[in-house]
Amino acid sequence: MKEGKQVRISQCMIVRNEEKNIERALSWGKSVMWEQIVVDTGSTDQTVKLAGQMGAKVFFFPWTDDFAAAKNYAIEQAQGDWIAFLDADEYMVLEDAKKLARILDEVEEKGFEGISTGWQQLDEKGQIFASGTQIRFFRNLPDIRYRRRIHEQLESRAGRELKIGDVAASLSIFHTGYQGEAGKAKGTRNRRLILEELKGNPRDYEMMGYMGDECLGDGEQAEAEQWYRRAVEAMPSQLPEADQRSAVTYSRLLMILAEKEEASREAVEEVYQRASAHLPKEADFDYIRGRFYASQGQPGEALSGLEEALRKLNDNGCTNRAMMLAANLLDAYELLVLCSFEAGERQKCVSYAVAYLQHNPYSMAVLSRLLLVLAPGGRVFPPEEGRRILEFFGGLYDFSSPKDRLFLVRAAQRAGCSSFESYAAGQILTPQERAGLREAEAGQRTGREETGR
Repeated sequence: MKEGKQVRISQCMIVRNEEKNIERALSWGKSVMWEQIVVDTGSTDQTVKLAGQMGAKVFFFPWTDDFAAAKNYAIEQAQGDWIAFLDADEYMVLEDAKKLARILDEVEEKGFEGISTGWQQLDEKGQIFASGTQIRFFRNLPDIRYRRRIHEQLESRAGRELKIGDVAASLSIFHTGYQGEAGKAKGTRNRRLILEELKGNPRDYEMMGYMGDECLGDGEQAEAEQWYRRAVEAMPSQLPEADQRSAVTYSRLLMILAEKEEASREAVEEVYQRASAHLPKEADFDYIRGRFYASQGQPGEALSGLEEALRKLNDNGCTNRAMMLAANLLDAYELLVLCSFEAGERQKCVSYAVAYLQHNPYSMAVLSRLLLVLAPGGRVFPPEEGRRILEFFGGLYDFSSPKDRLFLVRAAQRAGCSSFESYAAGQILTPQERAGLREAEAGQRTGREETGR
């Protein structure tokens, strides 16, 4: 055992033509892994050479259109106590990697055979667009192996249920693999392998859901809807309460129905009711439903749906559920602000706006609604009230910052809160800033007159 390691971790991966990713894939774990195993399935680039130069143990396995078979071969080469199985287009940040050995040592003492970590999918700009959980760290035991040729899953070949610990709050994996042309090539391969799986098990509702994902990713909405509906019909009457795959199937079917040009409330409600009965703790169903009613101009219904989504998220967390809501929480709060304002729920509007602005203070849409509640435009109020309102906003904005004080006054201007705008400008803006604001306003007015707007 290497010095400083509580447990011996074997990092395993299967690769093919990953010369762009292999160095990062091995670098992040170099200092914490006991060994690094790379199984090549037919690379024609520099992948094998680079992996060898970085000290990895390189093995070769002929590709047989079966991810589980290749991964299981890699596991058989490992000598460590635990397996870390990440793909070449995945990585952990160094801070998380340093915690890994300690966490595995702790969970092993508690009898866990694997851990569930966060899994963040990154777009081409490096921004998270989807979140979930994955089991990529597990004990190196003879009966723990992968099954299925694609979208493979860990199982005990002895038929027992694996004991998995949840450390998603402490560790995350970042995935970049579905970007650009690489993503398109993988999509073509995935469809072929999914269809092969369905030949052997035509009632595999998980594979049907994955096929729906492939169609949706390629813009084939009608085909995706058909596959998702087939998956729903094939589901058993009872599902595990944290069935992430089935939750995604229902969520994406709801999204397709909600985003149709002539969306049907009846169709959305029918699937929503069925989904909620099947997976009652899943917050994403209510989030999508809330967004749907917001798009239909029904703020009261939207507010109800969004609040129910937040309640479920708070009560049940986001481990293996609430992938969409967890990744779009600010969007949900912005909708809550707008819908509560439109529904006349003044106190809720204030509460949700404050919660939002504490994380993103520069949303003109949110701040404008808050101003319209606290300092409506047609109302003239005494200086004492203006002072109280300004003190309230002093808890959200730094008035020593020119950006913050100008943003607040401009928001009041755009919202038509003229009385508060005048008071705030006189209290927190410098003479030069007030002059600049007047010049900008005059320029905008001239522009509107010239364009007839």
